Amino acid sequence: MSFLTIPQNYAPGFAPQHYTYINDSAAGQLTAQLSDTLTGEEVASLALNDLWMPDIEVSTFLRRMADPAPFETGTTGLHVPEQRTIGLSMKIGADAAADRIFLPASVSTGEGEPLTALPAARLIGADETDEISFNCRSQASATLAVTTAAGRTETSFDATAAGVVLFRLDASAFPEAEAFDLTVEIAGHTTELHYEVTRSSLVGCRAAWLNDKGGIDRYTFPLVEQRLFEIERKRCRLAESGYVQSDVRCEEHLSLGSAYEPTAVLEALARLAAAPAVWVASDQSWIPVDVVTDSVRIERQGLLQQLSLEVRPRQKGVRL
Repeated sequence: MSFLTIPQNYAPGFAPQHYTYINDSAAGQLTAQLSDTLTGEEVASLALNDLWMPDIEVSTFLRRMADPAPFETGTTGLHVPEQRTIGLSMKIGADAAADRIFLPASVSTGEGEPLTALPAARLIGADETDEISFNCRSQASATLAVTTAAGRTETSFDATAAGVVLFRLDASAFPEAEAFDLTVEIAGHTTELHYEVTRSSLVGCRAAWLNDKGGIDRYTFPLVEQRLFEIERKRCRLAESGYVQSDVRCEEHLSLGSAYEPTAVLEALARLAAAPAVWVASDQSWIPVDVVTDSVRIERQGLLQQLSLEVRPRQKGVRL
């Protein structure tokens, strides 16, 4: 008995991934044990009854195991976040498949490829942070050039990763910066990004979402077009007092409007509505939200385009 096929390392975990096992001893009952290689905890135990060649599709389990979040730890530079990969161990009886590292993604990417849907030319507020992830299986190097009125300075960074490396940019650490130029090299693949520093919108909303490549993109919606409060009341009727309110819950909805953007930016924002995880920034943290909008309409007026969408907190009673 042995495994016939197993997924490739660094495969997209949200796409179908199959383990095929050959039960050549005709064992009537087998048990497949799935474990998280990072924590050692058992993820699932599956009974395989009277199957000669069981095929186990694991993407459902990988979705449950994934726990990505916007990265807000550390200073500007390269970092290796543990939550951006999923490690799975598969064992059937005494046979163990090679451990696999999956990305929280639905499409495949190659080594050195940036895990982003947004274009390379970006805006960043003077008090904002941004991140960009890369498929990295060994060494990564980066150079950040900061342009100020006094000139241009460069700083280099290095990191080693087995799955994902990200570059975190904290614009507030460079109060005099007018622009940033980032160059990242991984396995012979070079990525260049340019940031223009702008003032953050006082009424805007910073959002982040898990894109289909397994990275987290960020964008500031400059317009909060509408703030809606939905109130849910629970009442009971008493013979003497009539209706008595027993509980009240208030759910806040935000209607967010983008700036007029190029098509490449709006296409990335349109996919936000279908992202498996979305957050909006509060004063102290990122709040998980649910996108209420079922379809995203891109307004076209000449060459300028804009879109709107509505979000609400994933947990009831949470304020945005």
